[in-house]
Amino acid sequence: MRGRGLLGHPERVILLCFLAAAPFLLTIWVNGDGIGYAAYLRSAVVDRDLRLSNEFEHLSSHIEADASGLPSVFLRQSSHRVGIDSVWHSPRPDPVTGRVPSYFSVGPAIAWAPAYVAAHGLTLLAAAAGAAVKPDGYGGLYYLAIILSSFAFGIAGLILAFRIASIVTPPREALWAVLTIGWATPVVYYLYLSASYGHPLTMFTSAAFFLYWWRTRHSDHPGTWFRWGLLAGVLFLVRWNDVVLAAPAFAIEGFRLLTRRDARPGASGVRQLLACAGAALAGFLLVAAPQLAVWQYFHGRPWVRHPTDLVRLDPGAAWKMLVSARHGLFVWTPIAVPAVAGLFCLFRRNRELAGASLAAVILLVASNSIVEDWWGGSSFGLRRLVSATPFLALGLAVFFADARLLLERRGTRGVPGTPGRARLVMGRLAAPLISITFIGWNLLLMAQYALRMISHTGAVSFSVMAANQLKVLARMIQLAGEVLR
Repeated sequence: MRGRGLLGHPERVILLCFLAAAPFLLTIWVNGDGIGYAAYLRSAVVDRDLRLSNEFEHLSSHIEADASGLPSVFLRQSSHRVGIDSVWHSPRPDPVTGRVPSYFSVGPAIAWAPAYVAAHGLTLLAAAAGAAVKPDGYGGLYYLAIILSSFAFGIAGLILAFRIASIVTPPREALWAVLTIGWATPVVYYLYLSASYGHPLTMFTSAAFFLYWWRTRHSDHPGTWFRWGLLAGVLFLVRWNDVVLAAPAFAIEGFRLLTRRDARPGASGVRQLLACAGAALAGFLLVAAPQLAVWQYFHGRPWVRHPTDLVRLDPGAAWKMLVSARHGLFVWTPIAVPAVAGLFCLFRRNRELAGASLAAVILLVASNSIVEDWWGGSSFGLRRLVSATPFLALGLAVFFADARLLLERRGTRGVPGTPGRARLVMGRLAAPLISITFIGWNLLLMAQYALRMISHTGAVSFSVMAANQLKVLARMIQLAGEVLR
């Protein structure tokens, strides 16, 4: 269509909006959970083994030294120093096998492997040509390959989230919702400043599963269920507990098979369900096999042996994950309030989509609430819910669409003292104004976190966050002056 311009291509807008910020925000380093992921990769590619002790020793002691990118310059100018957790970043040998394990999932290492192997090849060629580079698997092109891989998967996940939101809302509202969720939640922090944590990968895997299931739903064919199982296996491979995101889809499909009206008399529905469930399980195990094999190698059994007791049943933990000052979703990420409200509003448009999405979010919260550190340890916001990005984007798109519809209806009916055209304009401006407000808040909060003005692990009240917003602007100007001297 003529005259549509760039806004007529919302997926391009998403791509350009996040690419444009990359030179200023993307930090090329391996830190936090990324240490556990990168240890697998470096050992397998460079050392060609899985003896991880030397990887953990280097990765945990050279976090800042190997870092590059503009944010790392500000980090070195600040008083903040990156810490490590000796339990997870310097693990002891397994008591049964004697091997030093990584307690993190193997999926991110597999996802990064193509780019990392290419970086290793280029570094070997450069070293052979006399360049002053070390093909040792650390820093430089190696970390660039890891971060760009995570970044690419994260952008792809946001584009898929847009496609999910577009199922029930106009493209304009879906676009604003994805941009807002991308910039006004922890997504932006883990997409740019800590991409090695692997959370950008979870945005892609959750969106890919949900979108493919929705487009192929209500299938009686074991082949389709097998593919659903494959994608569920990918969820598990990248982040183990994310597999719960697949549960609502399988529950819906299983219930439909058992209760369909066209089922033949007898147990045909049950037999069909068993055949389809068996196909899904086969697909899941096929993809999950690398993780099971890694656990077998390190622990002598096909499941993990953690060094501490991580599971703790706290009846109030799920509620704390939502409202606590210690990284609670609605406190640290206030845009989640209208996003979750939008999921409830979605029931008026599509009950099945709303039920599956809301159930996925509830299961993700529940599965993380039984972990001892439900707040996510050192975390900007509730990082373990980044996997819920497609569902929050969907809910926010519905909220934006309903808000616009409400204002425009009031405009067409006429409001005393207010022209109808003005109400139509207000309807169109609702999403951008809400988006800009929450994005600005989140970016300043992220600066507070990065500059250690607020705790990374403890509770931070909303009043403290608000009081620091102006202070952090002054601090950033001061740091910029020091860097430019």
